[in-house]
Formats: sequence, structure tokens, C-alpha cells
Amino acid sequence: MSSILDDHLRLMALKQYGLIKSIKTPDISEADLSLIMKNAENKNIEQLATEKLQHLNSQAIQNNLNLYHKFYDLKGMAAYRARTQSVVELKNRYKKANPDEKIKILDILHNAN
Repeated sequence: MSSILDDHLRLMALKQYGLIKSIKTPDISEADLSLIMKNAENKNIEQLATEKLQHLNSQAIQNNLNLYHKFYDLKGMAAYRARTQSVVELKNRYKKANPDEKIKILDILHNAN
């Protein structure tokens, strides 16, 4: 119940600020973008939110790929944890990845096992 109320309040705040202005804000969260997409009454706003969400997902995938490769040859517990964390995050983002990113993720997952 409180989650629904939280979402409703967040959406009201985003609408008051302006949905397009909110989407263009560099530090908007993925949760806010998903909320905008679900409740968008305008296809243009929904499209902007979708593109921004895909961009954020691509950035996160690239960051995790770089992190995995950075720690690939290193030994020790910290390097192992960094690689594991990257693999888990890549698995979570696989569904929303574009085809090129999916190939890179599958390559990492194949090498991790």
C-alpha cells in the first residue's frame, strides 16, 4: 500500500516539475523513468522516457563490462567480489540490453563460469 502511495506522490512531483524537464534531468533515476513510462498519457513523453531508460541501461552495462575486464586478471578477494558484482549486474540488465550488448554479456557470462 505504501509503495503505491509513494509512486503516486513521486509521479505528482514529476508532473509538477514537468515530465519532459524531469526526463532531461541528468540524474533522474531508472525508477522515475519507469514510472513516467507506465503513466504517460502522451506518446512523445513515453518515447523520451524509453530512450533515456535505454541509454541509462547501456551506460550501466558498459560500466560493468569495463569493471569486469579491469579486474579479470587480478587475484584476491576484492577482485573476485568486483567481478562477481559485475556479473550479477550484467545478468540483471540482460533483458533490456540491445543485441550487441547481449553478445558481450553472454561472452562475459560464458567466461565467468
